[in-house]
Amino acid sequence: MKLLHLLLLTGLSACSAFTPSADDALAPQDINWKAQQQRLKQITQWTAQGRIAVQTEINGGQADFHWSQQDAQHYAIRLQAPLGAGTTWIDSNGQGVSLRTSSGDSLYARDVDRLMRRVNGWPLPVSGLRYWVLGLPSAGRTYQVAQWNEHGLPEVMQQDGWRIEFRDYAYEGSLLLPHKLFIRRLDQDINVRLIIRQWQLSGAMDV
Repeated sequence: MKLLHLLLLTGLSACSAFTPSADDALAPQDINWKAQQQRLKQITQWTAQGRIAVQTEINGGQADFHWSQQDAQHYAIRLQAPLGAGTTWIDSNGQGVSLRTSSGDSLYARDVDRLMRRVNGWPLPVSGLRYWVLGLPSAGRTYQVAQWNEHGLPEVMQQDGWRIEFRDYAYEGSLLLPHKLFIRRLDQDINVRLIIRQWQLSGAMDV
């Protein structure tokens, strides 16, 4: 199985354009990012909905996504192709990760990054995205913040061979979260864009 069988064995047509959602304004103020990291690390349950687009040198595609993170190891991701072309489910139970499609295909691997390489033949950083969507570096891995925005939040971060650009921070309860991420592989022509249209943070107001 090859390219964009991730986006995804669903009959998803190739595309090169990606239409973002409207920008969310951020009130000008300085943010204590270290303090925010500590607050975000306490949130293990969250749900994000939006759109993901992947573009490589020879192909590209996009899908709506629904990501439900139950705890550090358990999550469920649903990818819905445009015009009802098909759905893909990615589920982690803490022991391994399964991928299922509405056309009946099914795959399993011990970790999600290995599964993504098996499906596509190239990496897709799902394990890193679990942290990056919150504006955090992936836990236990070295990273570098290459650029900060005017509010004291990361604007460009590099980790595990990826360049992550955070855009359109907005408040979700009392926390600031990115609503747009541009992610590029540093040694390959792989670009991932995420637009997050809706956040739900369990207990976020109490953190």
